[in-house]
Amino acid sequence: MVTTKSFYCFLALISVFFFSACSNNEFQTLNSSQNYTFKYDGFEKTLKTQNANQAYALFFFTQDCGACNAQIPMLNELYKERNFPILAVLNGAKSKEEAQKILLEKKLDLPLLYEAKASSFLSKAVGGIYGVPVIVFYDEKGKINEKFIGLTPKSVLENKIKFLQ
Repeated sequence: MVTTKSFYCFLALISVFFFSACSNNEFQTLNSSQNYTFKYDGFEKTLKTQNANQAYALFFFTQDCGACNAQIPMLNELYKERNFPILAVLNGAKSKEEAQKILLEKKLDLPLLYEAKASSFLSKAVGGIYGVPVIVFYDEKGKINEKFIGLTPKSVLENKIKFLQ
């Protein structure tokens, strides 16, 4: 009896671990008609978008970050010039209206993921965000290629994009 009970407890634990390690999440953007679906695989440490065979970058920022304000024009230019998918992840917006206001103030052209659940999910998927700005580049297989913390020169970002394209 104890053995059967132990087996079922073990099976339940494995199931919980498996389902938490592999998860799908869909998030809305403010300035794009496209929703973004992410699939995180904790076993392989991959984060894939619906365009699973394309490299991309995530840009984590907050409203009051001075370095983020300086990074945004560079990312806007690279997004347009290089046609490279860069998604902005806003942390700390309390509502859709507040996120919309921030979007306009910052003159952000990148697709903006503003929901708290998006920020939380993506922050965990990249191993945590402990300061901003942070730009995380992913290769076409969904693996982290490189993570830049702090204000990063446009030339460095452009070289990384050229390498991944």
